[in-house]
Amino acid sequence: MSETPSSKIPGCIAVYKEYTSIHRNSCLQKNGEHPMLKATTETLYYEHSADNPVTLTVKPDEWFAIETQMNRGPDADRVPDDIRDLYNQYRSDSQPNDRGNAASGCIYVEGAKPGDLLTVEIGEIKVHPIGWTRYRGSTGAMPGYLGPSNIGEQFRICRIENDEIIWSDKLRFPVEPMMGVIGVAPEREARHNGWAGEWGGNFDIQEVTNGACLRIPIHHEGALLHVGDMHARQGDGEICGGGGIETGGTVTLKVSLSEKPEEMTWPRIENDEYIMTTACEKPAEDAFRIALSEMILWLEASYGMSQGEAYIFLSQCLEARVTQFVNPSYSYVAKVAKKYLV
Repeated sequence: MSETPSSKIPGCIAVYKEYTSIHRNSCLQKNGEHPMLKATTETLYYEHSADNPVTLTVKPDEWFAIETQMNRGPDADRVPDDIRDLYNQYRSDSQPNDRGNAASGCIYVEGAKPGDLLTVEIGEIKVHPIGWTRYRGSTGAMPGYLGPSNIGEQFRICRIENDEIIWSDKLRFPVEPMMGVIGVAPEREARHNGWAGEWGGNFDIQEVTNGACLRIPIHHEGALLHVGDMHARQGDGEICGGGGIETGGTVTLKVSLSEKPEEMTWPRIENDEYIMTTACEKPAEDAFRIALSEMILWLEASYGMSQGEAYIFLSQCLEARVTQFVNPSYSYVAKVAKKYLV
């Protein structure tokens, strides 16, 4: 056994083991010590669905890697000459313009059954050296709120070097990678990757990053995991609609199974410093209230508080915000620092 690639990664990181059983060998290659599901036309899906063919089978408590593809951005002929070749290297014309986020999958977890809880532990996200962001001119969080406007489409292609996003000659942002989409097959009908719900999906929550554990209720045998929409960074709200710094890359994951807490409905996130609840709904205040309700129930069930005590406790230490304000429904994360959970 060997340790995780970076001993600096926080969270519930354990050690790598040898693994996994695989359905489609043509879609796999070795990535260091663990098999990697390649992003190909056979392994990219545009909806979370129990009908998606399985391309990888994994065992609980064993590490594996997923390659994700950069979401289709501006056409190459609109990209500056000095970065066009690099952009073309990681951009795929095979993605339909109107399908939205591509997610790698469908990943079958051995032993997973409806009613269980799937924990997805993120080891390390490695982004490609190019990314983009775009405002289409009529989408995003602010259509009409600035009054009549002739703002047209805006986009920017950015090199990513030495853990920095080169925004301009004068400005560089630090890379803060995240996974915008992680989810399982929904209980009923297929759901487009632009949506999020109790099954996970397109939450666009920045805390879904290195060292985090994302916990999702399972609705189908095998869980049927989908992973995609990698961002090199993202601001709260993802307000331009085209989003954070859209990129591709690889992410190492480990899954585990447990009994789902009776009071839990929506996905939870945990790292070394925080417990977090999530919700995705419209209007945004409904998403906030759902995430808050989930937190109150968690504090009651696991931390010995009455609902009333949890209510006044959260009024002092709750951290909450909209992380995505542009999709069909809006994402909220509610957080409590573990240092207060005494």
